[in-house]
Amino acid sequence: MKIALINPRIESYSTSLPPLGLLYIGAVLEKEKYDIKIYDPLPNDKTYLEKIIHFNPDIIGVSVLTSYLYRTKYIIEQVREKLKGVIIIIGGVHPTAVPQESFNFLKPDFIVRGEGEYVMRELCLRLKEGKSFENIQGLCYFREGKLLISQPATSIENLDELPLPARHLINFKKYLFPPGVIRGYWSERCTSVMTSRGCPFQCIWCGTQTIFGHKVRRRSVLNVIKELELLIKNYNVDSVWFVDDTFTLDKKWVIEFCNQIITRKIRLKWGCQAHVNTIDEEMLKIMKRAGLIQIDFGVESGSEKVLKALKKGSNIQNIKRAFSITKSLGIRRMATFIFNNPEETEEDIRKTFKIAKEIKPDFVSSFFLTPFPGTELMDIAKERGWLVSDNYLMGGLKKEPLLKIHFTKEKLFKIRRKFQRQFLWTNFFSLIFKPRYLAKIILLFFSYPKGILKGLSLFLKTKVFDDFVFGFLIYYAEKRQQ
Repeated sequence: MKIALINPRIESYSTSLPPLGLLYIGAVLEKEKYDIKIYDPLPNDKTYLEKIIHFNPDIIGVSVLTSYLYRTKYIIEQVREKLKGVIIIIGGVHPTAVPQESFNFLKPDFIVRGEGEYVMRELCLRLKEGKSFENIQGLCYFREGKLLISQPATSIENLDELPLPARHLINFKKYLFPPGVIRGYWSERCTSVMTSRGCPFQCIWCGTQTIFGHKVRRRSVLNVIKELELLIKNYNVDSVWFVDDTFTLDKKWVIEFCNQIITRKIRLKWGCQAHVNTIDEEMLKIMKRAGLIQIDFGVESGSEKVLKALKKGSNIQNIKRAFSITKSLGIRRMATFIFNNPEETEEDIRKTFKIAKEIKPDFVSSFFLTPFPGTELMDIAKERGWLVSDNYLMGGLKKEPLLKIHFTKEKLFKIRRKFQRQFLWTNFFSLIFKPRYLAKIILLFFSYPKGILKGLSLFLKTKVFDDFVFGFLIYYAEKRQQ
């Protein structure tokens, strides 16, 4: 049986990151001896449909984020027209959160809710053998004109049971190009790895729990080490970005992991994400010895009131402490901030500007709070009448606010422009002290003049220099993958 897995990528997502979710599903299905192909077409790719049609799969699985909706709909309509009788299955955050809406809009044959590896394996087996697919937890389908909606699949407790992502099913080398995804560090061959699933924090805007839940499940240290060693051996990877929501949750695990890297002399630079409550000096010291060069912290706001409204689980004291310890150890710190939050006033905005200066991050990014289906924020926004649009693309590439809470759109644009401008030196111009890195960046820009134009088009809309760089990198990454 032939199975095609599709990631209908759009511009607002980094094209240097391979589709790990589909690579895990592909690895599980490949073990069952199915003929698997994975398609990760760029937004301007005009050839992928011909390739899928030529493959002539029996089953097509599509990963659907909310921002993917319109492209997913186009893909499904095209393959329906060309491949009569093909079975279409969708999964991912959006159909897990809103299965009925997803069925109505995308018209698949099945929806997989929650973690998809084992649900897909069981469904494909029953379809192959012509057996009933009833009683598969995490599966939604029509029966007698009615949509049967199941609960999301039970989370996979032992992640070591899963095979490593099937990177050989894609042209993986296309995803390895400079400067990589660790900001401020020039990497020729950087990729992403996931060591855990689930997040215990309750942030109202985050959709992680929709698929992975709040219970954290972690791969064993040796299982992760095995993947890193294979990445070095097979692809000559030189750096890794760990995509876990909070890499530093389990101090004992982190220390054991770092000790293994040091003992085995694994030469990798790496970055990760951390919650400010979860780090201490002892752990950071050994992380640095093991190759850590940057941590991303979600600061979000300088107001205790706003942090509480966001259910961030942090406070100003812990934010300052985390940045102070990390800076003292010479580890780069990235900080993200969010504007247009519940309870946020002009005074709260001033507090955010203040703390951003005090903690002295090495790189700063800011966003507008965006409500996605399945999140507590979406429920609150609907209840309070905050939604101004359901065009989720606006919150991504176009970087426009989707909520009207206290400030007008024009005011929010002004706030973000002012905020990012105060970090122009930190984010970009400080590179003059890294002459080799700066030379590579300048050469990169002038090698792709159309990328400069794309960046300028986004900059002219937002008047934020960071968005010029963002727009250029989108174009550059797409060209590198062609």
